[in-house]
Amino acid sequence: MICRSCNQEHNNNFCPNCGEKRDVEKITLTSMMSYAFASVTNMDKGFLLNLKMLLLKPQRITSEYLNGKRKGILNPISFLILSVTLYLVVLELFKIPKKPSDISKLPSGTLETLGNMSYKAGQFIRTYLKFFWILAIIPLGLAQKLIFRKYNFTEHLAISSFIIGQATLVGIISYLILRWPLIFDPVIYIMITWMVYRVFRTNNKLDSLLLAFVVLFLFILQLILITFLIGLSQV
Repeated sequence: MICRSCNQEHNNNFCPNCGEKRDVEKITLTSMMSYAFASVTNMDKGFLLNLKMLLLKPQRITSEYLNGKRKGILNPISFLILSVTLYLVVLELFKIPKKPSDISKLPSGTLETLGNMSYKAGQFIRTYLKFFWILAIIPLGLAQKLIFRKYNFTEHLAISSFIIGQATLVGIISYLILRWPLIFDPVIYIMITWMVYRVFRTNNKLDSLLLAFVVLFLFILQLILITFLIGLSQV
C-alpha cells in the first residue's frame, strides 16, 4: 500500500519512513470523544501523567522533558492552559457573589489615586485572569533564571509552566475550601515554592529551600510591579 502521509510504498502495519499507521479509522464523533477522554484520563501519558509526576517526582519529569525524553508528557504550555481552564470552570461553577465597590469612599489625594489604580488593576486582572496567570510564567521563569543558572530562559519558562500549572490545580481545592482569589491564594504560592524547591533541589536541602523562597519573593515582587503598571495604565 501507499502511505497516506509520505507516499512511501510498504506492507507493514506502520510506515517505515514516517511511522503513519496503515489502517486509519474514519473520524467519527465517538472516536473523537473517546480519544479526547483517553488523552486526559490516561495515567501513563498526557495530563494525568503530568499531574502524577509533578506531584511525586517533579525534578524527574522536568529533567526528562528538557533532555528530550518527552514521550507521554503533555507539553508544559498545554498543561498550564488546561490547568488554568479547569480552575476557571470551577470558579464559574462556584462563583462568589461580588460585592459592589464604591471607589468614591476612598480618601482624597494620593491615597485616592493609589486606591483608584488598585481598583482599575483589579478589574483588568479579573477580566483577563486567564492570560495574566498564564503569562505569570515569565516573571517566575525570570526569577528562576536569576537564582538557578542551570538552564536557559526558555527552559525555565517550560519549568515555570509545569510549576504554575500544578499549583493552579492545587488552587482549585484551595478555592473550594478557602475561597481565596487565584492571585491572592497563599496555598498557591506555598505550592509554587515547594515545587521550585523540589525541581531544583540539591544535596544541600536547606540552601535549596532558602533559594526557593528567594525565587518566590522575586516572583511576587514582579507581580506587584506588573499590577502597579497595569493600574497606572488604566487611570
